[in-house]
Order: sequence, then C-alpha cells, then structure tokens
Amino acid sequence: MKIYKTITKLVLPLMLGLLLTVVALSAPSVASAQASKLLLPGDGPIRSGNYLLTYAHVLTNNVPLYRSPSDAAAGIAPIRSLGAGYVWVSLADPRPFAQDGQTWYKLSSDEYVRSDYLAIYTPSTFHGVALPEHPDKPFGWIVSSMLKASFTPGAAPASDAPLLPRYTLVTIYEEKQVGDWIWYRVGDNQWIEQRKAGVVKPSARPEGVGPTDKWIDVSLFEQTLAAYEGDRMVYATLLSSGLPGWNTNEGLFRIWLKAKITNMSGRSGYPDYYSLEDVPWTMYFDRDIAFHAAYWHDGFGFQHSHGCVNLPPQDARWLFDWATPTGETGWILPTDENPGTVVRVHQ
Repeated sequence: MKIYKTITKLVLPLMLGLLLTVVALSAPSVASAQASKLLLPGDGPIRSGNYLLTYAHVLTNNVPLYRSPSDAAAGIAPIRSLGAGYVWVSLADPRPFAQDGQTWYKLSSDEYVRSDYLAIYTPSTFHGVALPEHPDKPFGWIVSSMLKASFTPGAAPASDAPLLPRYTLVTIYEEKQVGDWIWYRVGDNQWIEQRKAGVVKPSARPEGVGPTDKWIDVSLFEQTLAAYEGDRMVYATLLSSGLPGWNTNEGLFRIWLKAKITNMSGRSGYPDYYSLEDVPWTMYFDRDIAFHAAYWHDGFGFQHSHGCVNLPPQDARWLFDWATPTGETGWILPTDENPGTVVRVHQ
C-alpha cells in the first residue's frame, strides 16, 4: 500500500519540474489547523527566507559562457559550456544588459551568458510551521491541486464542498479505513483520502536521544519532516525525497557537515545529468545525501530528487540555523562539544 501511494505521488513533481514559472498560492490561514499551536514564519522564531541570489534555468544544452560580451563579439572562444542536462545557474545581477547587439546576464561566477538562454525562476514561497507547543493532533498539508472534500469517508468529492487549494494546512480530527486507504476528517463533514495530504504525526524520540536533544524525523511515506527538542515537536514541513532508483535511505544518522552554500552536480554523461549552482542551507547526514533548499521546483510533498531531501528555501534556512553543529563559517563540522543533530529517516 505504501509503495502505491509513493508512485501515485510521482506525477505532479515530474510535471512541476518542467515549469519555468511558479504560481504562488497565498499562505493558508491556520484558523482551521490548531491556530493556537501553529505559527507561520515571521510570527514566531522563524526567520524569513533568504535565497541569497537570483536563479535561472538554462533552457538548452551546451550553452557557452564568456569572459566578457566583448570576447563573444570579437569571436574569442568561450571559457566553457554548461553541458547537456538539467542545469541551473545563479546570477550576480538579475538585470540583463545590452552590449554589442546582444542582451546578457552576468553570472555569480563572473562569467557572461546571453539572456535568451536563461529563464529566471522564483523559488517556492511555501513554508512549514513552528509549534510553540507540542501538537495534540496530527496535521498536514493538502498536496493535491484544488481538492474538494467528501461528506463521508470513501465517497466522491462533494460538488458544493469548498475548495482546498494545494498547501492548505489542515488538522486531522479522525481517521477511518475504507478499502486500501485511510480517510481523514479535516473539518465538519469534510473527509479526504490519505494520498491527498502530507501528514505529520507526533513520534517518540529514538533510543539514545536525550530529553532535551534536538533531532529530526523524516517520513518518506508522508513526505514530511518534523524537528524535535526532546519529546516536543517544534517545527514541521513538507519535503521531497529521492525518486525510485535514487531512494533516500532509511536509518538513523547524524549531520556530519553543514554548508551555507555549495554547488551540486551528478550523473555526468547520462541523460539525467544535473548541475545546480549555489544551493543554500545544505546539511549532509548520510554520506553525500543532504537536506538542502530546492530553489528549482515547487513539488514539495512528492518525491523529486536523486536521493537528497529537498526543502522549501525558508524551511531549509530555519532548519540550518536550528540544527547542530552550529558555527559562523561557510563549512561547519561537528565536534565532541558541538555534535551533529540526529536524523531518523523511515517510511
């Protein structure tokens, strides 16, 4: 059953990964979702998102980069090309400029590229919630697009039911099994099937984690993350883990390296080659598998990655600042006195 739910969740991110423009939904009200216990970023200890740079998707393969627009006009060979695959770059200046009859962008790498090769992309504005108190009920987010609830579990959506847009925050008041799937009551006479939401359920701390220790719980089945201090949940959000074939490993880990910003690439020579410049708020916990901001998609709540745990940028920033090891340098390693936060990954 869990495998089928995971596969069902693959359709949306594969489509979203092809989009060059995000239509951002307004932040949902928390009035219907334990309003006294859930805070939106900015209302509590959440720091507002900082994307650091402007990002752009490279629209075609083997795009040439030049030392200057003048070099291109003079017929001087490019410094390098960006290769063939899924390629993203960061811009030193989001404003294009004209020179020698062409329009250009300056990249953060101090190289220049013609503007018609790039599409500027706005990172997802979705973010999770801070919890000043431990939740007394499960909660989650709608991950389907423009869902209508059913009046009873197992029934077809009610035509006159209010729309529940994607990323709406809901509380789970009741659960009922119907056939292969669980149905959740998220309001009076409002039932949704479990595949339509990414749900966070309070969890007991792993063995060896102390009553005040920080730890992170990752649910691959639900595609959600919860941050804890001992037995108290303090933050939760949606995530995107590894696609089939690049599954995020289950197990108990510790963060072993934090990087405020880093380049990522992989699968060189294969059709799914990717190159992602200046990925912010990265925390490695399972060899080369990491939590990090994903500025290139808005498919949170669905699998999307080559194994890493993609996070909405605002949530990645919050988690980076909260988790250990702490430090002010660009690369932070744990010590005996400043150990890495425990990470539990499970279905």
